[in-house]
Amino acid sequence: GRKESRSMNFCKPADLISVRDGYKKGDRVAGHILGYYYQWGEYVEKDKKKGTSIFVDLAEKGHWGSRGVCHECGYDPYEKSIEKAVECYRKGVEEGDEVSLYNLGYCFHNGRGVDKNEKKAASLFHRAAEKGYPAAICMLGYCYKYGTGVEVDKKKAVQLYSQAADKGHATAISNLAVCYEYGAGVEKDEEKAIDMYKKAADLGIAFALNSLKRLGIAYTPCPPKQEQQQQQEEEE
Repeated sequence: GRKESRSMNFCKPADLISVRDGYKKGDRVAGHILGYYYQWGEYVEKDKKKGTSIFVDLAEKGHWGSRGVCHECGYDPYEKSIEKAVECYRKGVEEGDEVSLYNLGYCFHNGRGVDKNEKKAASLFHRAAEKGYPAAICMLGYCYKYGTGVEVDKKKAVQLYSQAADKGHATAISNLAVCYEYGAGVEKDEEKAIDMYKKAADLGIAFALNSLKRLGIAYTPCPPKQEQQQQQEEEE
């Protein structure tokens, strides 16, 4: 239907400048993405402490998705408990929080704190993707590529990966590179694949760097310049 095509052409920005600005303006979803980047060293130098403090800040402000993560990881003052995390995500889902939709989907995908249910997971990813959540759009692409909870549709996977990749989602860029390398759902194009692996490696995706090595390409990642942004942040 028409709704489907509209909803699937919309992805929120996942690049560092956008999520950083969003967090400063009180956008909880943008803040959550920023916290994730610090935790995993995507776009920024890995800084678990900073990532944790962002999640705790958002949890204190009543963001269920972030509160769930605090329980999942046991960030002080939140007790480590997957049950409590799932409870938070469920509350967030009731409020339409895309982070909670995605994280609850991930719990069903892996059977963490709930019985594994790939169909339920895919449907939660779909709902979060409709709200433009980049990680959910990427994960939904993964579901379509491998037929996890949905029928295999490699073309659709490429569309979804492309959408999130265009908005700077690093894992989507790396996943799209795989599609181009092997010609999955798209015409095979090794040069394009290599360019995308490099881009993803620059953003901190280890898999992309290993893929370049596998292709016999020596590459030194060139992370995005952040010094100026860091300074600006400290001056404010």
